[in-house]
Amino acid sequence: MYRLLFLVIALIVYGSLYPWHFEGSGANPLWVLLHTWPRGIDPWVLRDAAINLLLYFPLGMAAFLAAARRHGRVVAFPAALLIALGLSASMEMLQIYDPSRTCSIFDVLCNVSGAAAGALTALVFRPELESLARRKPGRHGSAALLLAACWASYQLYPFFPLFSHAMLRASLKLLADTASFSAVEVWANTAEWLAAALVLEALLGRMRPRWLLAAMACLPLRLFIAERSVTLDEALGAALALLLWSLLPERKRLPAGVLLLASATVLRELSPFRFAPTPHPFSWIPFAATFDSERQTATLILLRKAFEYGALVWLLRTRGISYVRAAVAVAGSLAVLEAVQRYLPGRTPEITDSVLTLLMALVLSRLSRR
Repeated sequence: MYRLLFLVIALIVYGSLYPWHFEGSGANPLWVLLHTWPRGIDPWVLRDAAINLLLYFPLGMAAFLAAARRHGRVVAFPAALLIALGLSASMEMLQIYDPSRTCSIFDVLCNVSGAAAGALTALVFRPELESLARRKPGRHGSAALLLAACWASYQLYPFFPLFSHAMLRASLKLLADTASFSAVEVWANTAEWLAAALVLEALLGRMRPRWLLAAMACLPLRLFIAERSVTLDEALGAALALLLWSLLPERKRLPAGVLLLASATVLRELSPFRFAPTPHPFSWIPFAATFDSERQTATLILLRKAFEYGALVWLLRTRGISYVRAAVAVAGSLAVLEAVQRYLPGRTPEITDSVLTLLMALVLSRLSRR
């Protein structure tokens, strides 16, 4: 429970201080906080209040469950409120130093109220929640959990909600744009969602199509995440994956997932299949291009590739191939594809993909042994 509490706190700190650009201020933070009650209640204030309530709801649950295990529920409820109050007040005062954020004691009140609702929920459903927390992952469950975390992070990074009519209109326009349609990307997204469904099935048991559809709710959620959007290729790929999951017999899903993900990797690496006569230089420095790229773009690419290559290794292992052989096969194939990319204009052939595959295989094998 303490690990869950620390994870929730880390996510709140990240979201509260994003994008981590600070400037100096000579004002007393506590004085500013105590004098920032909103002058009126408008739709924007109500929107922020709802976000803050939802943001601190899991904090209240996690804090209550962590404290109740050692100190009992009488102490756990006020402890959860104190943790929420301290964290919220600290975040609001730090936001004084961020020109793009607004410090507000009304937000503190909403945050503590959300934590109180979470703590009450944990009080009522404490036996069920503790029983769920005590469940141990099955065979390959820990490895599948890592892959699911990579996939969810790729879908929702940078985890910061942003409600803007202009951003929503731009995102919907991009979703309806057929000029940038790519059959390769539709195929790749279909393969990734099918692999994600197999990962979720390893974690949750039998994966019904409606549960996969529920997981795909992250796509419309991305319309309200800062600097994210949804393309037509992604929407079509998710829909096709849902159709395949519904139509394929259970015994055919795993081999289909391996075939689709492997072929999607080849297509994505070699698209658009227009080769130049003169090769580009090959970079032997792992992650060099990642460090040179813009932070959000680099993070998204790294998360997607960590899931894609890790899932391919994991699926091969699930098919009965050892982690060592699966890792060597995937990493070696990626090295060959990167070598071919030397003849593709606009690409950066490097050793990063093979190294990332070996790292993911090492971590996945360690988790599976546990």
